[in-house]
This record gives sequence, structure tokens and C-alpha cells, in this order.
Amino acid sequence: MCGIAAALGVRDARRVAVAMSRALAHRGPDDDGCEALTTRDGRETGAVAHRRLSILDLSHAAHQPMRSGNAGYTIAFNGEVYNFRALRAELEGDGARFASRSDTEVLLEGWSRHGPAFVRRLEGMFAFVIWDAAGEALYLVRDAFGIKPLYYAEVGAGALVASEVKALLATGLVAPRVDRRAVAGYLAFGSVQEPDTIIAGVRMVPAGAVMRFAPVRGGVRAEVVTAIEPVDAPADGLVRDRDGAARRVRAALERSVDRHLVSDVPVAVFLSGGVDSSAVAALAARRAGTALDGFTVTFSERRFDESGVARRVARQYGIRHHEIPLGGADLLAALPAAFAAMDQPSLDGINTYVVSEAVRAHGTKVVLSGLGGDELFGGYPSFRRARTLARYARVPVPARAATARVAARLGGVRGAKIALGLRRGSPADAAYLASRTLFGDRQVAELCRSRYRWAASAPAALTLMQRASWHELTGYMRNTLLRDSDVFSMAHGLELRVPFVDREVACAAFAAADVLKLARRASKPLLVDAVADLLPAEVWDRPKQGFVLPFAAWMRGPLAGEVATALGSASHLDALGIEPAAAAAVWTAFRSGQGGVTWSRPWALYALVRWAAEHRVEGLVPVEPVLGATVVP
Repeated sequence: MCGIAAALGVRDARRVAVAMSRALAHRGPDDDGCEALTTRDGRETGAVAHRRLSILDLSHAAHQPMRSGNAGYTIAFNGEVYNFRALRAELEGDGARFASRSDTEVLLEGWSRHGPAFVRRLEGMFAFVIWDAAGEALYLVRDAFGIKPLYYAEVGAGALVASEVKALLATGLVAPRVDRRAVAGYLAFGSVQEPDTIIAGVRMVPAGAVMRFAPVRGGVRAEVVTAIEPVDAPADGLVRDRDGAARRVRAALERSVDRHLVSDVPVAVFLSGGVDSSAVAALAARRAGTALDGFTVTFSERRFDESGVARRVARQYGIRHHEIPLGGADLLAALPAAFAAMDQPSLDGINTYVVSEAVRAHGTKVVLSGLGGDELFGGYPSFRRARTLARYARVPVPARAATARVAARLGGVRGAKIALGLRRGSPADAAYLASRTLFGDRQVAELCRSRYRWAASAPAALTLMQRASWHELTGYMRNTLLRDSDVFSMAHGLELRVPFVDREVACAAFAAADVLKLARRASKPLLVDAVADLLPAEVWDRPKQGFVLPFAAWMRGPLAGEVATALGSASHLDALGIEPAAAAAVWTAFRSGQGGVTWSRPWALYALVRWAAEHRVEGLVPVEPVLGATVVP
């Protein structure tokens, strides 16, 4: 896991790349480097920089940026390619020779021989840039699920690329102005919806995309060369036999855990006590060949605490168990550092920051997480809502619209969600909106005088449960969970791996018939069938709790003053395009318990204000650019 940065077609490109690299130092504390991007005839046209967290091949032989043997390609890579050893053997069979034991060199050699098509052979999580000297083009690549981030900005006649938005801001070439469409998207869902970013002019490389940036007269030409979908449609039809589907999921999970254990440093596990993390921990402990460390968050608020179940799983598999106590005072103390690390405003993720800090302090560099299990196996309310709404899909549209109007007039969060569900034509689309919408259309308009147009309709060929999964994978997981997990774990130089977020596991889940994914009482029945023999019954035979910090109690206690101050600052809210009166009304409604307003709405507004102030956005504090670099005319 690393940090990458590149500057193409800007003056003082090396200085610009180094400035971005410094802003990414936390992502790679073990090594750093910077190389010029030159054409085949020796013209210097840019620079690429790298910060390294050493996981595979700890020697200097794996130093980056890395050049191919004939200097035709230069790469800066972030992530892991888990099947690199098999790919290396194939390339060696074709005559390739390697100087390191790294996955980066395998990727570089494969690209030099096969070009962008080689990306389809990769199993892992990654984002990388690769310079083609002969073609005079910079390629930007991101894994199919979007596990690893990669951002770019076109500046004048050039372009900047980095692993985090704040690295682009550190150059002084990207203005720290918010994108008003992105603010509306943030209010709608609690996170900015890619490819938008919170900063105007900065974009996210689409998940699964291979983008090509080539200098042209007066600027750069950017195009998507190819794109890889995270899940393939079942080639041989849906599996309707429960035992057969469970065996397929179990085999895929076992192979995925094997891949995610590939490392030259010890691998640990997050162990919350839920089905997903417990299954990953159990499989990892059985297949690692050595004792693992496991980390569990404990809460004084007992209804959020699952440490007792986690301890039992740890004992069963000989996992060295470490508990991380967390309370309101701990969160309050961590907030300044967490907001400094936050790359884009987010409703979520503070928990990952605090936990990652504790895990890294233990000396751990790599940890496995159960993230992704809910999205693939029906662990969220959106799946049940989709099934319920499907029963009413045949009701004539005028009747649904009339009912939606009545629901909207009822007011409150519940009425708004019912209206959303009834207005959408697709049950899965409606269920996702009803489950994931933070502020509805009317509330977004009141807060920022604009609306967010959501148009992420799932592919029509998918089944109902597949469509529900598609929304959760490409929406909530990609835009919130994965982004937060990356930035908050890497803030401490910790590599977080997600065995559920794997193409083989996803294909096994999508291959199962819908009827196998929901049960009247059990959560995630297909996953439980696949791993029940590994776990104590209390892990899976109880209601889902989820890994959620007790924000409501904290915001009425130790955090109340902090939030009230932030949401009472009219100047800060105005600078972000937020109506102060509307924001104050949200806080008042939460404090008084009116309209069903939960902690998430005022917290989202608070996070936006704190993030903007921390990162000097919209002139909230004087902006002092790191560089005086200028764009090449």
C-alpha cells in the first residue's frame, strides 16, 4: 500500500510531484522516490513520485518509481496484486527475467508485453500510473471495485494525479473551492459520489477504468481506453440448490483469504464479533500456518459492544486477542487528527481512524477486514425493502405517485423515505434510495439551493437481489466504506485488505438464486450456510448489530458543544453554500427529537464544516500554497 503522484505538462514538474509526495508521506513511510517522465527522444514532459509501505519484497530492489529494462515504461503502483507469483511464472516462461520479488515488477513486465489488456489478468486491489515513453502517454488505472483511490485534475495545459485530493491541493495549482454539485451529492448520501469530488475541477478515476492522458496542443487529451466490471454474469445460469451455492461461496472465500494472506510481513485481522469479520478471521487462522493477531473495539455502551463474541472466536482459533476500548472522550480527543486525515468529508469512518491508529501502534502493517459481506449477501435493509417494493411494482404508476404525495406530506424522515420508494420505477433502485438517502430532495434544496440528480440505475439484466447488491457495491461501499477505509487506515501507514471484495467471491454470490439470499429471521442466510461450521452459533444466530459508534449519545453529551458551535457559524456555512437557518433547524430537530431526525444528519453537516475549515477550503482560513509553480503556457 503506497501513495502515488504524477505531474504531466506543468512547469517545474519534479517540484510539483515532490510536493504531492510530501502530502502523501503517511501512506508510505518506508521509502520514497521521484523520476522524470521522458519521451523516447529524451524530452522531459513530467514527473512521477512514490511513497512506499513495504509489504512485498522489503528490499530496495522493489523501489519505486520503477522503470522497465528498456526504460520504455515507468510505473508508480499502490496496492497489491495477489496472483503476481502465477503471473510471474507465466512471464518467465516467455523469457522474462526479474530483478526483484515484487508484484510491481511483474505488473510492469506484463504491461510492457501485453499493454492495457494485462489489467484483466490482475487479482487484487490497486491504483497505478504508468508512463509510455514511446507513445508519450500517461495511463491511470484503478481496480474494478474501486478499493484503491486515484484522483486527477486538468490544470491549464497539464494534468496532476495523486492518491489523495489533499495532495493535489498541496501544489497550489488546484484552487481549494468546493464543487456545489458534489456538496449536493454529499448531503444526499453522506459522502461525495464519484467521479465527482468535493473540490471543483478534481475527478476520481472511475473504478475499473484504464484512462489514457496524452499531451496535445494547448492541453491534454483524456480518454477511457477500457473498463473492467467487478462482477461477471453467471455463465451457466443461477444456482438454485442451497448446498451447491453455499459450497461455491465457501470455496471462493477460502481462495480469496489465501490470496489476501500473501505478504512478506505478518497479517492481522479486525474481529468485531459479527459474521463477516468472524468468518474472515476463522478462515485466515486456519490457513495462515501461524498464529494471528486480532483486534476488537470495545464500548462502554453495552448494546454496541460485541467483544464477548469476538473473544470466543479468538479463543477457538488461537488468535492473539487485543481489545481497543473506545468512549466519547476518546473520540473527542481524536477528532482534530481524524479531520486532518479526512481527504473528503464523510459521514462515516472516524471509527476506522481510531482503530487503525491502535493497530498500527501495535506494530501491525496489514490487517484483514470483513467489509463487503453485507453488500454481497444481503445484510442491509435495502435488500428486504427491495423484495417488499417488488410486490407492489405492478400497482399503476398514478396510484403509486398519489400515495407518494400523501407520504411526503406526512413529513419526517419516514415519510420522505416511503415517498422515495414509491416514486422510483425499479424496486431495487427505490429500496437503495430509501435506505441510503441522508437528506431527501426537498431537504437538499433547502440546505444548499440545488438538487442532486441520482441516475445510477442498475443493469436491467440483473435479478432483484443482484440489483440491490450492485447498488450497495457501487454506491455505499465504493463511495463511503472503501474510501474511508483507505484514507483512515493509510493515515497510519496500515494496509487494510478486504477478502469479500474479490471478483471470485462476488461472482459466487451473484451466481446464487435470489431465494437463497433472504430468510425470514436469519441475516445473510447464504453466507451463514457457507461458514456456519466455522463459527459458534451465537455469531450468526442473533440480530445484526453492525460496527457503529454510539454517535447519538455522544452528540447529546461530550460532543454537543463542538457540533453546536460548528453548525452555528453562519460564515462557515455560507462559504460552503449551506443555508445557516436550514442547518440550525436540523440541529434543533435532533436535539429535541422532532421529525425522526437521527444523529447522522447533524453529524454530516458538522463533518462538512470541520473538514472545510481543516483543509482551508473556500477561504475559511488564509490559503498558503506550498509551491509557486505555474502551468506551462
